Amino acid sequence: MLCIVFNYASFFEQTVIRREKTKEATMEVNPVRYSLRQLRYFVVTAETLSFTAAAKLLHISQPSISTAVADLEVSFGVQLFIRHHASGLSLTQAGRDLLGHARNLLKNAEELQLTAREMDGGVTGSISLGCLVSLAPPLMPGIISRFVRDHSAITFRTTEAHQDVLLSGLHDGSLDIALTYNLDITDGITFTPLLSLPPYVILPKTHRLARARKVSLADLIPEPYVMLDLPHSREYFSALFDAVGTRPAASFRSSQPEVVRGMVANGLGYSILNFPLKSSRTVDGEDFVIKRFKENVNATTLGVALPSTMKPREVVKRFATFCESYIRLLHID
Repeated sequence: MLCIVFNYASFFEQTVIRREKTKEATMEVNPVRYSLRQLRYFVVTAETLSFTAAAKLLHISQPSISTAVADLEVSFGVQLFIRHHASGLSLTQAGRDLLGHARNLLKNAEELQLTAREMDGGVTGSISLGCLVSLAPPLMPGIISRFVRDHSAITFRTTEAHQDVLLSGLHDGSLDIALTYNLDITDGITFTPLLSLPPYVILPKTHRLARARKVSLADLIPEPYVMLDLPHSREYFSALFDAVGTRPAASFRSSQPEVVRGMVANGLGYSILNFPLKSSRTVDGEDFVIKRFKENVNATTLGVALPSTMKPREVVKRFATFCESYIRLLHID
């Protein structure tokens, strides 16, 4: 009887061992069947929705990238793109679901390489930086220039866009960090406020209010208004006039701050801006004047936005810290 029990126990032990060996053999037979290169091709193709455009960005042939994506679809067992005859591509639902994961995996792979390099004392990597389009000309070049002086191995991929695009980029992982205002910040984004910026009015230098020390909101109601036509910004500027009971109607509008300044300088009306300017001359050589408001108007807050759903890479954390120091030291009149 004892012998039978012992044999049964031995048989059970051998069965467990065989099962573990089978698992190991299965893992060896079915390794990961896709590469980081294929993931990179997939992400760029998803961003451009064109094999041809992706191939140009990646400096490879179009057949190479389409083959790599097709092989990736076979490896995943799902279709990533719908191929439209002569009209590009669109992502399937599976493609949309996997895109964020692919971006994260590529960033983690880059982080691993950076960690290895930093063991030798260097700091390298790339940063996908977004900036509100109205802030980009006076703010972004100076920040990048000063940061790369001490971190010459860092490269940047920049996006200048309106607020909705920036927030979307932070959510889907196409942006690492954004410089923007605290306008309609959504869940999933961490915003660090750095600098309060009260709005001001700009006027043609020959305007009847150009010699006034400060300007009242009510004084501007009958004047032609040149609107900076950006989502969130236009609502913010218009809402300033709620204190006097009437919002201005835009006589002219543009989504480009330099065009708005040019229209004002050429006598087409006034406008309202936030970020302080070091020059009151436009690119066509015309001048405008800058005036503060008499009223205590609501200021916007400039800051740094990061996705809260992803841990920032070390290089992004260093740049965010640098941005905080740089912006807090800006001279605001």
